[in-house]
Amino acid sequence: METELKLKVAQRDLAKLREHALLAELAIATPEEHELRDTYYDTPKLDLWHNGLTLRVRTDNEAYIQTVKTASGGSAGLHERGEWESALAGPAPEPAEVARQIKTKRIAELLRSPNIVNNLRPVFNNVTRRTRWNILLPDGRQVECVLDAGDIHAGGRNAPIGELEFELKRGDPTQLFELALSLHKDIPLQIANDSKAARGYALLDIAPPAPVKAVPVHLTKKMRLEDALQCMGLNCLQQLEANVPGVLKQSVESLHQMRVGLRRLRALLDMFRDIAPLPEPMAESLEWLAGELGAARDWDVLAGSTLPRIAGLDTGTLRAIAQQRGDELHRTLVQTLYLPRYTQLILQLNGWFHGKGWRDGDALPKGSPLALRAADAMAPLLHKAQQRLRKRIDALDEDNPDARHRVRIAAKKARYAAEFFHDLLPARPVKKYVRALSGLQDKLGLLNDLAVAGTLLGEMEARGPSGELSYARGYVTATAEAESHHLDTALHDIARLKIVR
Repeated sequence: METELKLKVAQRDLAKLREHALLAELAIATPEEHELRDTYYDTPKLDLWHNGLTLRVRTDNEAYIQTVKTASGGSAGLHERGEWESALAGPAPEPAEVARQIKTKRIAELLRSPNIVNNLRPVFNNVTRRTRWNILLPDGRQVECVLDAGDIHAGGRNAPIGELEFELKRGDPTQLFELALSLHKDIPLQIANDSKAARGYALLDIAPPAPVKAVPVHLTKKMRLEDALQCMGLNCLQQLEANVPGVLKQSVESLHQMRVGLRRLRALLDMFRDIAPLPEPMAESLEWLAGELGAARDWDVLAGSTLPRIAGLDTGTLRAIAQQRGDELHRTLVQTLYLPRYTQLILQLNGWFHGKGWRDGDALPKGSPLALRAADAMAPLLHKAQQRLRKRIDALDEDNPDARHRVRIAAKKARYAAEFFHDLLPARPVKKYVRALSGLQDKLGLLNDLAVAGTLLGEMEARGPSGELSYARGYVTATAEAESHHLDTALHDIARLKIVR
């Protein structure tokens, strides 16, 4: 299993990076230069790719090597995957040969299947100039550093390659993020969320990447609380970053799921704020990112959800105006994700979670709950989330949109807390608790959408009033008032539920 940190480099910065003083200082020897020619093979239906595999034949100094890799896992920018390779006599792949090395039965059988062996064909290729350094980290471990420059060719379409990769054979990857941050100070880098293979396959399909929903956090009964925190944080980062390719393609649903990943992360950090506070500069950057993502999403909801529900009015013109404004903000958001501040934040967060940055040196403070088993230490955290929600419900003025929004935020945080610790809680009560919170979120979410719609329609009316806008504003105001009176039952049910005492 290899662990890689991949970063994108602009074409204009490739030469500057090759000559960077830090790489020269850390390098054990003079860097090596190679020209690589890679051809990726798959069936006409792309069976390997759809099963999470890639098959590549590489030509390097007249030698042929075939490589099979699994789909990447791990945290944002950090790729952990299986990799097997074998030498070939010529350029034609022989997947059954590499299958001999693979202990995972499903993968080995797939590579030997007649459907794969008899139907392989080239699907895309790339030509790469590779510069390789072997560098020595301060703790004495060696890391392979590779800079690739070239082009991917697929289906008559091309994409440039500018990629910096740090590969760690084993051990803690924290210093990889510190090294990347040091280079990022001089040369703007970006997190690479996809491999060259993924970019090649993307050229074959013009559809935006599918949105990525949260996957369950898996905890064990004996896991310490700080290990659970690390696991939860990296899970949130993975969802956030996995949706970036879709957001860059201006996918509405990818943006929604990226925001969900960010909300989960912020809820997690809030839950652990007293025992593992995030450094203030990172917290400020998280707030900045939340604001950047939220603006586009508000107009998406107005155009795609709220306006179509208005009865008695043809909202086509208003929806077109709202959609145009949303599209403008999506294009602005694309530029935001290319900003150095965004890359710096993601690298810092990864380094903080991987390196357990809440520690003071190598040890936890004496008596820290983080040293306890998560199954024992989670109760105060869950209780705090429950109590906050209960207090906000008790103090709620149902006609006050800001008060309703505060209840909605508390409900989300309570739900995310229960989902984070799901594996350590009794299955039936936590399922009932999460379902009830989800129902309350839906009701409060609708009311929040209506409140936001009123504000955005007001902005539109200020630019040019019309009868349609006045009608739409009146409709959403009246609907919000009517819907707010149906909250009593949901609020009463939530106030009675609890998963910890």
